[in-house]
Amino acid sequence: MLVRGRRFDRDDIVVRKGEYALRNGHTTPRQSMVEDLLELRRVLDAAGIRHLLVRGDGDRPVIAVDRAERRALARALADAFADEPFYSVPIAPKKAKGTAPVLLADGALSAHRKASAFRMYRPRIEPLGRLRYGADTAPQLELWRFGDELIEAPLPNALMRPTIPRGEAVESTVLRYGVEWATVEHMWDPLASDVDFDIDLVFSWVDGSSDEFVRERAKRMQSYVVGEGDDSEARYRQIDELKYALRSVELFAPWIRRIFIATDSPAPKWLADHPKVRIVRSEEFFADPSVLPTHNSHAVESQLHRIPGLAEHFLYSNDDMFFGRPVSPDLFFSPGGITKFVEAGTRIGLGEAEPHRSGFENAARVNRALLAGRFGKVTTRHLEHCAAPLRKSVMHELEEAFPEEFRRTAASRFRSATDISVTNSLYHYYALLTGKAVTQTQARVQYIETTLRRALPAMDRLLKRRDQDMFCLNDGSKPEISVEQRTRAVTDFLERYFPFPAPWERPVDDESASAATAAAAGAAGTAAGAGSAPTGA
Repeated sequence: MLVRGRRFDRDDIVVRKGEYALRNGHTTPRQSMVEDLLELRRVLDAAGIRHLLVRGDGDRPVIAVDRAERRALARALADAFADEPFYSVPIAPKKAKGTAPVLLADGALSAHRKASAFRMYRPRIEPLGRLRYGADTAPQLELWRFGDELIEAPLPNALMRPTIPRGEAVESTVLRYGVEWATVEHMWDPLASDVDFDIDLVFSWVDGSSDEFVRERAKRMQSYVVGEGDDSEARYRQIDELKYALRSVELFAPWIRRIFIATDSPAPKWLADHPKVRIVRSEEFFADPSVLPTHNSHAVESQLHRIPGLAEHFLYSNDDMFFGRPVSPDLFFSPGGITKFVEAGTRIGLGEAEPHRSGFENAARVNRALLAGRFGKVTTRHLEHCAAPLRKSVMHELEEAFPEEFRRTAASRFRSATDISVTNSLYHYYALLTGKAVTQTQARVQYIETTLRRALPAMDRLLKRRDQDMFCLNDGSKPEISVEQRTRAVTDFLERYFPFPAPWERPVDDESASAATAAAAGAAGTAAGAGSAPTGA
């Protein structure tokens, strides 16, 4: 393979869009960044080039090297990476931006001679789904001028201006990424802008393929009047979406401390024991276990703040909601714990709660009436279908404000026209009106109703672009395509988007994997896996 005059005789290197890239079979974005950072550190140590580790703007690790070492640095990197597809792309000064990446093996840090800050990385690509890491997930290297009086850096970082008196930069050490580094004193101290508290994630999940679940649910529903779509098989049908939702956490939100799966179904067969993932049963967190069993997601959501061991700050999600690219905690919380939620463009609409409406639409109207009665303000919009941030203390406060509504909803075994939907809008607008939440427009979110014909090209575009922070693949109750076609399309999409098994998945041999794929492709209405009641209509 030949690109820009270089040649690598290695089976694990491919060419993609004019660049060499490592075939990636398991590495997450953060792992790739750390691997490249430590590899750069190894080369600098071997060459005797002194360096500092500093915290870049946005928490990116930055290696600072004396600019007098530029030639020695370029030679050391060229020698060390003669057989590695290690690239450098300049990011400063401004006039160097846009300069094409260069291979460090070619002996230069950049085609722009005055470039002084670089992202250095080995591109990685997963061939099946084209999951690719490059400069966006790369560590940074900067050339600093260490004068007698001043230190001049090409860019500000978390602590420093670009130019500071040399006497103010007191050298220290810090343990980061498993090794000790030279650094600047206080560089790695916690910052006022950090979101550094524990954050957990709760999924609600039901195994709708279980014969016992189908039988018991049908028996109990005989005496209930349900709203539009609430008795649809799509609310519980699943094709292992939960497995891929958890993969998205490992890939794109590794800062999550612990994952709780709220379910009364048997644990999925692919899930192994792991300290980061815990199954939690309804009897463990319902205030009144006598109301169980329940088939009502609103009931489950009204009790989440009682889960034993759950962090004060947590996200709530359904198994059809996924992280689509690397996200950080500050997308969901402020440093002081204020939650940030995403409103949808869809209006709640007029009218009151009625038995014929869906449980989702009814609950939004019940929520609206409660909040209007307490605060004199009207909520008008639904929320986006994505992971939502909550605080246990605010949920307890909310329950104290509306105790009867919480009790009634928890006791409702199926969705009812009198339910509240705590996690969908009641919590967030209550928190907004009491100064504990804000709306945000920063997050990019996409909703795809996978039973519609337009879902197929929408999933293709999403797979190609990977430009959404979060997305939802909802199983709608008004299908335009067959169950078999939807199953094949969604399964193929998820396997390509999230190709790497998470640490908590049981190993699957090739024969079992093939059988599972065939079974998923041929499944009809009772496809195996995880399914939860959607939070939207």
